[in-house]
Amino acid sequence: MAIEDHQNCQPVGSSASEKDGCCQGLPELEHKGVESLSNIFKTLGDEGRLRLCLCCFQNPCSVSELSEATGQSQSLTSHNLRHLRDARILVSKKVGRQVHYELADDHIRHVIADMAHHVLEVHD
Repeated sequence: MAIEDHQNCQPVGSSASEKDGCCQGLPELEHKGVESLSNIFKTLGDEGRLRLCLCCFQNPCSVSELSEATGQSQSLTSHNLRHLRDARILVSKKVGRQVHYELADDHIRHVIADMAHHVLEVHD
């Protein structure tokens, strides 16, 4: 089944007319869009990078705070942060002499939160 065949997919229990809910169906994705989406999931698929995102879920964090919270060296933390910025998952803001990182937007926040809820669901 081609991606185009899934354009009108809706979550179970929702209708196509629900536009104010979280899930509004699948937008049309060309090849480049599928490639970009895949790269985001690959980036989030690294446990160290995901841990950095989880640290930034509620509040912005500095590199030293992120390094300490994740147990990664500052060098590895900086390397992972570059990948997360390049994928537009995290954004950075200068605060005095420090750089603070936070999730780029609510889309990223929803993806992480929704998948966290998914992994905690009871399986039969």
